[in-house]
Amino acid sequence: MEKWRWDPRLETGIKEIDEQHRELLRRFDRLELAVYNGIAKGELEKIIEYLHSYIIEHLEAEEKVLRNCSYPDLDRHIKQHDEFRALCTGLLIRYKEKGPDNYLALEVEKQVRKWWEEHILKMDMAYVPFIKKEVDYL
Repeated sequence: MEKWRWDPRLETGIKEIDEQHRELLRRFDRLELAVYNGIAKGELEKIIEYLHSYIIEHLEAEEKVLRNCSYPDLDRHIKQHDEFRALCTGLLIRYKEKGPDNYLALEVEKQVRKWWEEHILKMDMAYVPFIKKEVDYL
């Protein structure tokens, strides 16, 4: 696994959203380090709990920004968020059923990283030019 690094390509220019994205990155760096050190079980519980609150806070904040500026591709964006909600719910169910283990920690890191990187680089970056024109956020 390669360390998640903040990259200027991930900047939306919306302070609240960028800070939330950075925090998610920091959390997964800790999970990755815990997996390599053989102590992923405790860190996995923390990341699962964090993902639950992240889903509520971040996705709703982003959807609110897009709704407030009448973003034309809002429905597709929300659909992707719903896919992420379903992914995290599935991981939470597995965690509750089987408990924490290194395999689940690796799967959480891999699946969430893939979704997160693709979502920010494609879907989030697609709304940045629109918001720059429509709203004085940036």
